[in-house]
Amino acid sequence: MLLDIRETVRHSRTLKYVIVLVIAVPLVAVFIGSYFAGRPPPAVATVGKTEISPSAVETAVARQRRQLASMFGGEIPEGFASDAMLREQAINGLIDEAVVENTVAAQKFAVGDETLGRAIRAVPAFQTDGRFDPELYEERVRAEGLTMGAFEQRFRSQSALDQFTSGVVSTSFLLPNERARLDALARQQRTIEGLRLDMDAARDAIEVSDDEVQAYFDERADSYQHPDRVKIAYVRLSAEDLASGIDIAEEDAQYYYDDNSANYITPEQREASHILLEADRDNEDEIAEKEAELEAVKARIEAGESFADLAAELSDDVGSASNGGSLGVITPGAMVPEFEAAVYALPGDVGSLSDPVVSDFGVHLIKLDKVVAEKVKPFEDVREDIIAQLRRNEVDSEYQDLHDQLAELAFENPESLEEVSAATGLEVQQTDWIDAENPAEGIVGHPAVLDAALSADVREDGNNSEPIDVDSRDVVVLRVTDSEGPRQKTLDEVRDEVSLALRTERAAEALDAAAADIEAGLLAGDELAVLAEGRTGAELVEALPLSRNSDDFEPSMINAVFSLPKPTEGQGVAAIATLSDDDRVVYRLVDVKVPETAENSAVDDAPTKAAADPQLGVVEFEALVGALRSRADIDISSP
Repeated sequence: MLLDIRETVRHSRTLKYVIVLVIAVPLVAVFIGSYFAGRPPPAVATVGKTEISPSAVETAVARQRRQLASMFGGEIPEGFASDAMLREQAINGLIDEAVVENTVAAQKFAVGDETLGRAIRAVPAFQTDGRFDPELYEERVRAEGLTMGAFEQRFRSQSALDQFTSGVVSTSFLLPNERARLDALARQQRTIEGLRLDMDAARDAIEVSDDEVQAYFDERADSYQHPDRVKIAYVRLSAEDLASGIDIAEEDAQYYYDDNSANYITPEQREASHILLEADRDNEDEIAEKEAELEAVKARIEAGESFADLAAELSDDVGSASNGGSLGVITPGAMVPEFEAAVYALPGDVGSLSDPVVSDFGVHLIKLDKVVAEKVKPFEDVREDIIAQLRRNEVDSEYQDLHDQLAELAFENPESLEEVSAATGLEVQQTDWIDAENPAEGIVGHPAVLDAALSADVREDGNNSEPIDVDSRDVVVLRVTDSEGPRQKTLDEVRDEVSLALRTERAAEALDAAAADIEAGLLAGDELAVLAEGRTGAELVEALPLSRNSDDFEPSMINAVFSLPKPTEGQGVAAIATLSDDDRVVYRLVDVKVPETAENSAVDDAPTKAAADPQLGVVEFEALVGALRSRADIDISSP
């Protein structure tokens, strides 16, 4: 058929022109559309020929936010993750993905049709009762807005990436001697001794004159400036404020109560006991035998014997037998349907007995122990709850309408908030100067408000901000009414700060000199007490054993201790560590040993042959990505 069409076209000039027009017109339309639409935004980064778009970064940032919110129960703690940090992480993650994808493409990893088909058929989301369902597959794919071909190409690409990743992660292994070596290193214990030099004590011992403070300030005046500051006008939309202005009429509350009366009814509750004789439900003879036994038991109870005593004697339900067969309140859905139906089918008289009831557990004889009649909560008991609910409903509706209107008007009228205020009834409020050091009071003191006010779009271009979430159902739209750049601080404003900086600098120099002197003494074998003499704030560190997870010092110093070479006879090992509080620790390594393991420990049970180690595989894969990234042609645009 295709050959016939080709021959027909070849011999028909009219058809040729028609086909050219059919192809050309859409192409021209696309070209014109793209011309007027403008160029797409520049890439945030490129990896080889792969571009990372701003939308991809925003999607990755949003995904990170959702993951963090999920970790913290729905809301990210304030200050935990800045926009800049999330953006940087997102860009780096996308670059790593692009590096791996380019490597997979260059190495021609491929997934054949048969392998692809098996992988798709194995996806649980495409199965019904454990078997691949073609109709469900097509439905799910189209629900994602994809054609079958596009989905299968994406799945094929992802499978190739998985193949590449698992080729590293799943094939890493440790030899027995490597595992033993790593275990010994993990259990290694190192003993140090030395001196800790206290920064606070060193700083307190230093005095500086006014002239020295002035000179220090003059040399670094550019470092002491007030940050950018702005004055803003803003409107605030708060669900709480809306609620305070909404009154619910008594008749509306009564109408809601009448219309939803079923919500205020506590249904009848029943307590019951039973005697269970276990039986196979599919064995008719056994069921009939147990039914006959329970009929006889029922007769004994009706003749005056105690249900509780007979339950303790005869029931196969060990859990309730010791309690006279009592099961307590039978709530809907708690029991198998046959049992529950039988309980609620009994007459309302306490002590009523059922006929034998068959369930998957066997055959039951049921006794009604108690009936709590249906109760209806009076309107007065639920009046305040109803009013609060109606107020919430009205606030939800009004808040959403105003929020949409606020966002739309602020965007359509970017140079003023007056139109926004006139249409929504929200008051335009003003602030005095605010900056990072002097934030506004109240809700506009939220960090996101100042971030928006200092953004180029709002401060420099003079536009209204987008709605800024400052609390749950509480948003602000703002604009900058005045702004100033950094301003020089006077010495009087920062005298204490400058004095502290100068004393800290000199104290650090003094500590470094003392540390170098002590280190030389330690290497020479001097006694700690001798080295500590005359040193203010020096604290002895005597024969302190450390493991890799010790908390005697911060992790950076522990890592440094375990990075040192072992001391040898005639060759001591010493080092200086600067801690996060600027204290110095000068120490020498006096002993390195591996503690003996207990008998029957996990080390003794370690594999005697090479064994896969996925954890090592993850580490090796991360190292591989780092190596590939170092060789890749990566260009990150300036923000």
